Amino acid sequence: MGLIKKVVLSLFLVIFYSPVFAGTIKGIATDKQSGEPLIGAVVTLDGSGKGTATGMDGTFEFKNVADGKHTIAISYVGYKNESKDIEIHGNEVYKTGFAIENNSTLKEITIRGAKNQGSDETARQNEKNSDNLMNIVSARTIELSPDITVANVLQRVSGVQMQRDANGEARYAIIRGMDQRYNYTTVNDVKIASPDDKMRYVPLDIFPAELVDRVEVIKTLTPSMEGDAIGGVVNLAMKDAPDHMILFASGATGYNETLFDRSFNQFSSSAIAKSDPAAINGPNYSAAVKDFPLGSSDVKHVQAPPNGTFNLTIGNRFLKDKKLGVIFSGSYQNTYKSTDDIFFKPAAQPTVLNNVANIPQFDDIYLRNYSTREARTGLHTKIDYRINSRNTIELYGMFINLKQLEDRYTTDSVVSVDRTSPGIGTVDFKDRTALRTEQIYNVTLKGKHQIADKLTIDWTGAYSQAIRDVPDMTEVSSKTNISEDSSGARVQTPVYLSGVSKSWEKTTDQDYSGYLNITYASTVFGKDFELKAGGMYRSKDRTNYYNTYSLNNVSNNIIYNGVPGIADSSLYVSNPQGQPANWLSYKVHENISAYYLQGKLHLMNNKLEVIGGVRVENTYEHYTVNEDASEYDGVVGTFQYTDVLPSLNLKYALSPKENLRFSYYESISRPGFFEVIPYRFSGEDFDEWGNDSLRHTVAQNFDVRYEWFPKGIDQLLVGAFYKNIDDPIEYLLARNTGPSAQQISPQNIPGSNAINYGAEIQITKFIHSFGLSANYTYTHSAINTPKLSYIANPNGKGDTSITVNEVRPLQGQAAHVANMALIYRNQDKGFNAHLTWTYTGRHIVLLSQYAGLDYWQKGTSFFAFSCEKTITKRLTCYAKINNLLNSSVIVEMMYPKTQFTDPKQPAYQLPYQTLSDGNTLVEKSTYGRNYLIGIRYKID
Repeated sequence: MGLIKKVVLSLFLVIFYSPVFAGTIKGIATDKQSGEPLIGAVVTLDGSGKGTATGMDGTFEFKNVADGKHTIAISYVGYKNESKDIEIHGNEVYKTGFAIENNSTLKEITIRGAKNQGSDETARQNEKNSDNLMNIVSARTIELSPDITVANVLQRVSGVQMQRDANGEARYAIIRGMDQRYNYTTVNDVKIASPDDKMRYVPLDIFPAELVDRVEVIKTLTPSMEGDAIGGVVNLAMKDAPDHMILFASGATGYNETLFDRSFNQFSSSAIAKSDPAAINGPNYSAAVKDFPLGSSDVKHVQAPPNGTFNLTIGNRFLKDKKLGVIFSGSYQNTYKSTDDIFFKPAAQPTVLNNVANIPQFDDIYLRNYSTREARTGLHTKIDYRINSRNTIELYGMFINLKQLEDRYTTDSVVSVDRTSPGIGTVDFKDRTALRTEQIYNVTLKGKHQIADKLTIDWTGAYSQAIRDVPDMTEVSSKTNISEDSSGARVQTPVYLSGVSKSWEKTTDQDYSGYLNITYASTVFGKDFELKAGGMYRSKDRTNYYNTYSLNNVSNNIIYNGVPGIADSSLYVSNPQGQPANWLSYKVHENISAYYLQGKLHLMNNKLEVIGGVRVENTYEHYTVNEDASEYDGVVGTFQYTDVLPSLNLKYALSPKENLRFSYYESISRPGFFEVIPYRFSGEDFDEWGNDSLRHTVAQNFDVRYEWFPKGIDQLLVGAFYKNIDDPIEYLLARNTGPSAQQISPQNIPGSNAINYGAEIQITKFIHSFGLSANYTYTHSAINTPKLSYIANPNGKGDTSITVNEVRPLQGQAAHVANMALIYRNQDKGFNAHLTWTYTGRHIVLLSQYAGLDYWQKGTSFFAFSCEKTITKRLTCYAKINNLLNSSVIVEMMYPKTQFTDPKQPAYQLPYQTLSDGNTLVEKSTYGRNYLIGIRYKID
């Protein structure tokens, strides 16, 4: 007991006894002019050289300070050094503060270049001062986040949910519940071409995150902006030339957890034929089997190499007065992934059983495994020349390339057809190899000229080209059959070769754009006033080439043991000239011209900013399809329409740190290039039909937001939005010709009107080194849609369909979207860590024409972690872990799990039904965790 008493007494003394040197000094460092906290300022005590750094809120603290007089000194780059004498007595807490004066005496032209656009502080100031309602993610936040692509960065922005690809990577942005078709992407405020083969929107996973200075999500429009954004605009502000020499370099390696214990399916890209026989030899050439080597389908099972990334940025200013600025950034990412997917393909129509109507049916279940290698390359450079204080010119160039080698192995089992009992029937195997390349080139020349004291002209000329190339995509098909003999034993046939399909596709999208803006700044009745007028013209040419060949087996008993064993004599070409006349080979020419008038007026002692005006956009589009005009209708089409788009933006400064905003604007969304062509072809899972009666979408948009930027990078944003949408476009899966045929096609929603409204809140708060960043968006839309219900015929003669009304949200719109990040940034110890959570609520991913049978993606949570530690002044190590809890994406039908209703096997249960909520699982995708560790070197 004596020892225990001593231990307790010692702990009591440690905890409660205060020696004479236990005083505490607490303080805060701020900018003298703005009052903003200074983050990372160095604070020392008594000239010892030992000190601390101010935290994210500008605060600092010294503990256990001895009694007596002390001197506190503070230093910060670009500010005057200051010191202060204080005196500590006993256990007191001494509070102090420093308001430091900016020491810069640089000329105005240099100050502009010195501003760090990639910092969190600048992002908050840009949000507060902007004409539009926007959210900004800074380069510094991106650097510390778990994300390496722009698309993954965007999933953490308020009001943004991301559509993911087969590998689980975020790809397209859905802003405020509005599908990706309702948004557009710009680079340095200039719209770029898209490599998508059918649509206008740009895949955002193509951009490495390291290339950007900031990502802006703009949620309201002014007349000077292009008007085809109902959801919003994603602007990538690329890195700008600094005012001094900088060098940033980083390298990392990692692995996808799924590949720890499984092989990776690899094939040789060098065996892929870049062009098909018709493109090489002419359209009249009759191809033979020898023209289609199968080397690219010879899949090897290997151990995947580790992932790797490398980034480099270098920039400086040159010549007298640093008039010439140059920056270059490059990024390369090489990653390997393996994902698994289960998909139930719905039957063309439901059934009726025991007088229960509209019971869902399924034709096939696909078990898919993807082995994917992605090589992502990004290069950009910018040169700016300041001719004098009134004239500047900029030249920007960008090259982005995403190369994807994918092997998809599918096991296709029929669920009801051709089965006499569970596990009996035909099983198809399909091994598809594909090389997909997406590229974007962009060259932009800009100039800004102050013609007079009140008159400024700025202009932009841009060329952009996007290419999507998918050569020699090959799918080898084989099958087996499982049956029962007279004794009930299972009998399986050998795996027989079914055939080979090969296709070539290439899309080229090319833009020439010109912009001109004239700004006159003056005063009206003593109030600041700005009048701005301008115009834009874009000429676009898009071509799409597609050809496909079928190599069938010469008999039904050729045993398949792998691609190397397939002899030329085993196959024949059923269409030796391919399909030169098909709807997927098309050309589009589009001209868009626009002009606008915009005024900006400051009222009420400059507290109220009013921006209003009107924009007029004219759209002309002409397409031709590579078809025989005497045989098909709709091979040539022209569309032309003009839209008048008014807007009004109000910003009232409640205080120097608070804004209240109101916005109204009208905007449009044009159909995809290919959607208006009356095409018909066999797609990935369903037949696809076009719609030459498709109308473009027009929307009235209202926004209100309260903004508070208390200090540093803290913020509170609370807002609401309302959208009245005429002629929204969605894809509907429908049965048009017979019970076994179903097509998916774009359609204007019946009733031609939709309402979408919601609210957003975003908060960022730091207390010294600890921070919380969170946002939540609620979105609601209600569409009354006529749908079918398959019921028993009241006269007792068979079954029939009736029309019912069903209220549902917009396709792709989640009611709840949330993000949260727990942040630790210790400026003194050089350690930062982020634990992030992203949640997307349930939403419709596939529309059925039958009531209650839509496919819904279940609410999904993704966690990620990232951290970095400073090793030396210029060297940092970092780590990133994505999908921390190995979350899966689950799609379900909101229909109770019941017994399978095939009359031949009424007790048969659908496989893989593990959901606890009773709904029917129709798809599940599993991706695994991704790990990355690296080092970063900086000269700044």
